[in-house]
Amino acid sequence: MQMLDTLALVGEVLSWVGLGLGLPMLLIGVLIRTIEGPWLPAEIAIIERDGALLARWFAGGDFHERPLSRQESATAEAGWADGVVSANNPSHARVGEPPHARRVVLTLGIVFAGVGFAGLVVSLLPLLWS
Repeated sequence: MQMLDTLALVGEVLSWVGLGLGLPMLLIGVLIRTIEGPWLPAEIAIIERDGALLARWFAGGDFHERPLSRQESATAEAGWADGVVSANNPSHARVGEPPHARRVVLTLGIVFAGVGFAGLVVSLLPLLWS
């Protein structure tokens, strides 16, 4: 019976840590997803004006323009580039892939919550075994 009690203790610790970290991360990930909205693929024109690279795109029934950031300028060339546009705010676009923060937070939240749930089940074994 000592082995079962030790296993239950380990399961309880895992459930507290896993659920304590996983559920807030899931909540934060869902909030980020709700605020940002989906990212839609778009073709973005990259032009050079006065030595600076500008991005231009058409979304939401209007044309938009903004200067490229340093990171984007290092990877972009004049011409056409693949990018993404925020569905909630068409004036917000990125050259390349959408930001990964939402995906990372959701993935970590799912992993931690899964470990926490498994630990919760394991911690209940002495109650079910008796």
